[in-house]
Amino acid sequence: MQLLVFAHTPPPVHGQSLAVQALLDGLPRVAPGIELFHVNPRLSRDAADIGRWRPGKLLRLLGACARALALRVRHGPMWFYYVPAPAKRGALYRDWIVLLLCRPFFRGLVLHWHAVGLGAWLDTRATAPERAISRALLGRAQLALVLADAVRADAEKLAPRACVAVAPGIADDAADFVRAPAPGPRPLEVLFLSLGSREKGLFDALEGVALAQRQGLPCRLTVAGAFADAYTERSFRARAAGRGPDRVRHLGFVSIEERRRLFAASDVLCFPTCYPHEGLPAVLLEALAFDLPIVTTRWRAIPAMLPREHVRFVAPQNPADIAAALAAGAAAPAPAGALRAVYLARFTRERHLAALAGALRSLPA
Repeated sequence: MQLLVFAHTPPPVHGQSLAVQALLDGLPRVAPGIELFHVNPRLSRDAADIGRWRPGKLLRLLGACARALALRVRHGPMWFYYVPAPAKRGALYRDWIVLLLCRPFFRGLVLHWHAVGLGAWLDTRATAPERAISRALLGRAQLALVLADAVRADAEKLAPRACVAVAPGIADDAADFVRAPAPGPRPLEVLFLSLGSREKGLFDALEGVALAQRQGLPCRLTVAGAFADAYTERSFRARAAGRGPDRVRHLGFVSIEERRRLFAASDVLCFPTCYPHEGLPAVLLEALAFDLPIVTTRWRAIPAMLPREHVRFVAPQNPADIAAALAAGAAAPAPAGALRAVYLARFTRERHLAALAGALRSLPA
């Protein structure tokens, strides 16, 4: 079986690009009968650029399609693996171009849904021509892969012939890490690690921690990640002004190694997302691997896939809920190893690759 993977790998670094890289690196090892070919369109300059339309992306996209077709001619029939757009018009129109040019020349289409919301958007907000074109070009895929059964209905709106839930998985960067109790009294270290945007919960985390501080909980918020845009950066700095580095600090984009140090040094991950296209963010799985307690929202696939024990769920856009969850977690911390056990049972890269290989093997040989 031959599979052409038409998808981004890092940079930019984000959950989807890392998942594609893991597929390319790991699938040949666990499924030697599946031969992979890769075309990286490399359209986005950074995380904030993902899903946005720029004229310069068109030439890159056409070049990537040409490379895909050249591989098809050179190596014979193969399946076309594609990661479809979130509910953003510019990204959706990109998908139209790719699938119009490439899909007819491949054995069939495999859609791997990392983002959530396109199916519902087509039903409720798209124009009639957008719905018709999208269903013609993305509809009736041979196989649709989704993150969880909780978000299956969205992908099924495009009527795939088969739909399989494959839980995500990440590399174990905490294999040798043991979370030790904090040495003596000190502020609770709260981590927000993501693209800094209102939808990802940046300002809710900031205000939730500030409220917890006013209510007497000693804590500090560390924000790691680039800002989505200049306006968000100005707004964050204005709100954080005067609080001091002992209450809130911003580190900007961090390296992989620094990312690991932050997980190891923090006491809780606060990720109150209400991002419209969110599936199951990789940062939550990283926190599980590092045995790090989590405060997050009941949003999309998140509550269905994370354990109810030792994960504190809050309502979206509710800083008061966040402050209460931080206080409750500080008063009753999770038993050592409880969250890491969930990662090992559900979200290792090996489990993910094995499930992915099984789903792909269901395709006709």
